[in-house]
Amino acid sequence: MNILIYIIKTVLISGLLLGYYWLFLRNRFFHGFNRFFLLAIPVLGLVLPILHLSIPIFWNPGAAGSPIRLLGVGGGTLEEAVTVYAGRKGSGQLSWQSGIGIFSGLVSGVLLLRFYRNLRFLYRLPAGKQKLQLPEATICFVSERGTPFSFFKTIFWGKETDLNSPAGRQILRHEIFHVRNNHSFDIISLEIFTIIAWFNPFYPLIRRELQIIHEYGADAWAAEDSDKFEYAGLLLMNMAGSPRSLTHPFFKNQIKRRITMITRNNKNKRALLGRFMILPLLAILIGLFSFRIQNHFHLSRSKSIRVVIDAGHGGSFNGAQYNGVLEKNINLTIAKKIQALSGEYNVEVILSRESDVTPGSNELRESLEYITALPKNKNADLFISIHVNSTESGQEGKVQTSRSGFQIYIPLNASKVYEGSLKFGSVMTEVIKPDYTIEPELKQTQGNGGNIFILRNATVPALLIECGYMDNPTDLKYLLDEMNQEKIARDILEGIRKYNLQNTVYSAALLSGTASSFPSGNIATSGPENSGMKMESTPVDNAGDSSAPLRNVEVDAEYPGGAAGWLAYLTKNLKYPDEAVNKEVQGSVIVEFVINEDGSLTDIHAISGPRQLRAESIRVVTESGKWVPGRNHGVIVASYHKQPINYKLAVK
Repeated sequence: MNILIYIIKTVLISGLLLGYYWLFLRNRFFHGFNRFFLLAIPVLGLVLPILHLSIPIFWNPGAAGSPIRLLGVGGGTLEEAVTVYAGRKGSGQLSWQSGIGIFSGLVSGVLLLRFYRNLRFLYRLPAGKQKLQLPEATICFVSERGTPFSFFKTIFWGKETDLNSPAGRQILRHEIFHVRNNHSFDIISLEIFTIIAWFNPFYPLIRRELQIIHEYGADAWAAEDSDKFEYAGLLLMNMAGSPRSLTHPFFKNQIKRRITMITRNNKNKRALLGRFMILPLLAILIGLFSFRIQNHFHLSRSKSIRVVIDAGHGGSFNGAQYNGVLEKNINLTIAKKIQALSGEYNVEVILSRESDVTPGSNELRESLEYITALPKNKNADLFISIHVNSTESGQEGKVQTSRSGFQIYIPLNASKVYEGSLKFGSVMTEVIKPDYTIEPELKQTQGNGGNIFILRNATVPALLIECGYMDNPTDLKYLLDEMNQEKIARDILEGIRKYNLQNTVYSAALLSGTASSFPSGNIATSGPENSGMKMESTPVDNAGDSSAPLRNVEVDAEYPGGAAGWLAYLTKNLKYPDEAVNKEVQGSVIVEFVINEDGSLTDIHAISGPRQLRAESIRVVTESGKWVPGRNHGVIVASYHKQPINYKLAVK
């Protein structure tokens, strides 16, 4: 459907621009301007729909008050995704999209073949013919009907016209004008545009108008030193033959319009106005087809915000590494880019380190305490720790493709800065999402690792951002590109700036399973995140209910037989739904369910994924039987669990 929208936009832009030409420029005497304008129509038609320009905030003041949707919060890990494959339908059942694509390719192929045959004819035509070399061009004497005509630097001249006669010299002057101004290049360009976008009905009209503009200019130059009525009479000579495609035939190209133009008075008071009118038209087209309103806010008038940016690891602590690439170096590069660009976003950045050193101390514990204390010591408002993820396979130097994209971790619910971090993380996710894959749910973990220490002891709203996986080739290539590093830095700064908006109403859209994360009633937080802001919340039925399922437990529930047994069960029992195969639906489904104290499963539902794939995903989980329940503080408890399932179609 996106390609169909693009085609419609391309045709509309071409039609509007050609309509403007017809009203204000057609049959005027500014031939150079008209030539350039007509050549620009196909280019603008193809380019404008793919531009995505952002409207500045001062043109979109209403966007500043847009509510922020608070994301759900889940555990730090999901179960390993399982993938089920199915073959695509055979070649006998083509989708309508495939049919249209094949038809379009056939039409373009026919046009390309015709174009090739015409080119081959014109390049072979001079072979073995008598030639006359001139400074500007080569005259080739041929018996081809429809002469004279020109193609690039060759003028094809027939025996019917005496080259040395007064009429012959004027015609030669006309053709030399075509050669000097590379008019053949224009025609070739229009042919190529027509082959690519043959569906655009305006291209033949554009070519016709472009050819007549070429003739207008050549006629004006050829008749410059002679009687214009006498020159116009030349055009009425009845020469046999039909015009050859891709050329400029003298006698067969819109004779009536050319004679009218030659004999007209070239004074036109509206000429300047007609050309200047293109400026507002272009502005309208760019506004209609290229601009999009984004929630990217420029807060030059709001107060600045101070943020501690921690470039994870450093010194003797490399972090994750893959094939010689060290996480600590990527973290530092992104952190320094954030600092370098921060002035544009009215953000003051304090780095935990500016070189390859361990911040504060070479002792890990002391270094983490130093980093954690920075926001308080530097009177900062926010804290962000930059990291890059890796799986166990990556630590062994192996490539993996099952895990990809960004993740954002926030402190646990018991933290004093949990609510501010939740809002901050929700904002950051929405800003990053258009540029790269990111988990739709904020993460928490109960682990004792060093990375979690800085969140567990945070004194201001804090995030830990995992910028993709080093052992995923796509993520690593993205991370090592300097332009992408700047994009990441700008997204993070944009998230900071958006969070810093004053007098913004935050409405909490609670997702399924997240209600227990919020107390009932209105939430009012202290600290910098609450300056002029308020957040609405939905009352929670099970707030304070100790029997409610937990999202984070000390010992996770598991399938009998462990992870290997669960994977074997899913692999054996999952079936690709026939409806999805017939409609060629692929995608990923995440199923969430509760494992009760007795091991039974309840509240089984799909929280994401295509509709055609959800029922099968729910079925296979429902029929899995009883599980081993989770434990928290030594007590058996009910807990939430999630299972990603990937569905992929393979070509038979």
